[in-house]
Amino acid sequence: MLASIDMDTGMNDMDLNLLPALDALLTEGSVTGAARRLGLSTSAMSRTLARLRSVTGDPLLVRAGSRLVPTPRAIMIRDQVRDVARDARTLLSPQVTEVNLAALERTFVVRANEGFIALFAASLVAAVAKAAPCVQLRFEPRLVKDAVFLREGRVDLEIGVLGNSAP
Repeated sequence: MLASIDMDTGMNDMDLNLLPALDALLTEGSVTGAARRLGLSTSAMSRTLARLRSVTGDPLLVRAGSRLVPTPRAIMIRDQVRDVARDARTLLSPQVTEVNLAALERTFVVRANEGFIALFAASLVAAVAKAAPCVQLRFEPRLVKDAVFLREGRVDLEIGVLGNSAP
């Protein structure tokens, strides 16, 4: 358990591990997608959704045909949950004070359409080589409009317009 709170607020043993799960569920809109995002099994995420429903007193996601849709309360809290989860990750992450670009050794994968790559890749590579000589850029064509590559960490930067809004 990440946190146990008892400050005369009536909130005992609040499980803050539910926060990233709630964020993933509200962002993905599916148990399977949220499970994939957090590296959990679908059954574990389903159990977590049941716990969230119990804790919040709201179903959060309800079946509408073959998919899940957010309840009015889920829609109302979605942005706040995302912000709180982001702030918690920031608070619990090591502080980075300064990056020495001249000493940085890394390959960044950039996914973009062929037009962007043809127009901007050469000048982008030149600028990066000047500021960070040990950094390499690898460009990949963006043949499918889907943010899954970025979401799963297979690319570092994706440039383009998505058909669907995605994180």
